[in-house]
Order: sequence, then structure tokens, then C-alpha cells
Amino acid sequence: MSNQGPQLRHKASEPATGKGASIAEEREKQAALKAYANDEGHFSLVRNFRMADIITLGNAVCGTLCIFLCIRYLSLSANMSGAPSEEAMTSLYWAHFLPMLGFGFDALDGRVARMMGGGSLLGQELDSLADLISFGVAPATLAYTLGMRLPLDIACLLFFVSGGLARLARFNATVALVPTGKSGSIKFFTGIPIPSSLGLTAFMWGCAKTGHFVGAKGWTGSVGDVAGKLAAGKQVAEIDWAAIRRLGDLPGGTIKLFGEAGGIGEVHLLSFVFLAWAAAMVSKTLKVSDKALGLVRLYYKLTHLTTTHQVPKL
Repeated sequence: MSNQGPQLRHKASEPATGKGASIAEEREKQAALKAYANDEGHFSLVRNFRMADIITLGNAVCGTLCIFLCIRYLSLSANMSGAPSEEAMTSLYWAHFLPMLGFGFDALDGRVARMMGGGSLLGQELDSLADLISFGVAPATLAYTLGMRLPLDIACLLFFVSGGLARLARFNATVALVPTGKSGSIKFFTGIPIPSSLGLTAFMWGCAKTGHFVGAKGWTGSVGDVAGKLAAGKQVAEIDWAAIRRLGDLPGGTIKLFGEAGGIGEVHLLSFVFLAWAAAMVSKTLKVSDKALGLVRLYYKLTHLTTTHQVPKL
């Protein structure tokens, strides 16, 4: 969530325009937009790209490739009687690595923008969209791939992505209003930044590495159990299909909130972690100080232009 766009000063004494910004801020935005006056002819948008914008696209590419590799894993492991093949697991491992690589691009684009004289409003918007893919949609896709596919699981993942989207939108809309001290240093950050979801990605990589996910042990045992029960005269309705589905489940397994086991009221415990993460991202009351979370300070130091606001000191 690096801010390649110009840091706009907020002057409370100046009249507002009705859009939540002062007249000075609107003038600075208009001046920044003039950098894209060359919008005629073919590939005009590409011609207006700066080096930092191209690096930001690398972040988006990493997130998109993560999603593609998740699809590849699911296609390679679907309807397999045994454990996932080595090729499928390689795809899954790379899918977890790519969002972390995307964070490298996310940290680099802000530094390049500073070295080349500043960023742009286009870069700011590009960065937020790339972050949504790599740190919002990609982790949710990884969770779905590892087995969070129950109806309530999907609802929690949708809330997680929506929370990340809202967090990025709020940041872009209020970047000029970030609270600062007398020295100009940032006092605190409202909510946790969306790249913090790399913690979830790292945890899920650990689940994949240790075999704690749905289908990690294959389906041979469960198919054999079903065949044996049917051969013993058991009726189809008497077979515990929910237990079969949970074979090789995620850490914590599932709990039943309502209804019958295996029904719509069942949810993975890990889904509540995604739910809590989304709430922390959009929270207005959660104030994360630089002293309480040094990683946040490091992230902003690496990725944000600080022409107006200094990076808080530990």
C-alpha cells in the first residue's frame, strides 16, 4: 500500500471544496494531473507510465500468478485417488511464495519513485489495486485452495477481501489527513495495513508444507472406507460424508454453529482468523502506533513518499 502519489498538506484553516479536501489540496491534485497531458494517440497511457508504476505492475502480476497457480493445483489434484502429485505441490508452494515476492515490488516502487523525483496520482491508485490483488484476493484464494470451501468459509473470505478493499479506499481518501505530531512525524496508523496479510500467507504455507490441509493425504482411505461400508450392506444415507470431506483438514478443523454436521452451519476455525483480520483492517478505533508495531514503521519507511510527513521514529 505504498503511496507513490504526492503527499498533500492539509490546512484546516482553508475552506473545503465539499469533497473532503481543502482548496489547496484540490489545486495540488489538478497540478499533479497535468503530468498526464499527453493522452493523445496510441498507447498514451503506457507512455505516461513511470518506472515506479511499472514496478507496481510487478506486484499485481505476482498476485495474479498466485491465483493462476492455485487453479493449476486444483486441476492437477482433482479426482486424484492418492495424495497430490509433486507437480501439484510445486504449484501450491509457488502460489504461496508469489505474494511475498509481490511485497518486494511493493517496497521497491516507493523507493524508486523517491529517487526519480516523486510519484504520481496514477501510481498511488495502481499501487492500491495491486495490493488488493496480492494481499487481498490472493490470500483468500490460497485459503479456498487449502480447503476453506464451506459456505460460511466463503462468506468470511468475501468479508476479508471486502475489508481490504475498504481499507485501501479509506487510505487513498484520507492520506492527507494522517495525524502528525509537532515535528511532522506520524502519530499512529488507523487499522492494520493490508500487506499484513502476508502473515496469513506464511501460516498457510506452513500448513501446505506440513500436510495440514484438505486432500493432503489423498482420498484413497476414504474411498476404500465407503466401498467397504457399501459392501457390508450400509445404506448411502448411513455414511458419514462430512467425516470423509474433513480428511486431512486444516488446523483446528471445523465446528458446527447450527444445523447438522456437514451442513450449511459448519465452518472452519481458521475462517474466524480471516474475519478478525478484516475487522482489524477496517477498524476506526484500532490505533497502531509505530512503537507498538515496528514492522508497520518499516513498511511505511520502505514504501511511502515522505515529502510532507516524516516516518515516525522508534
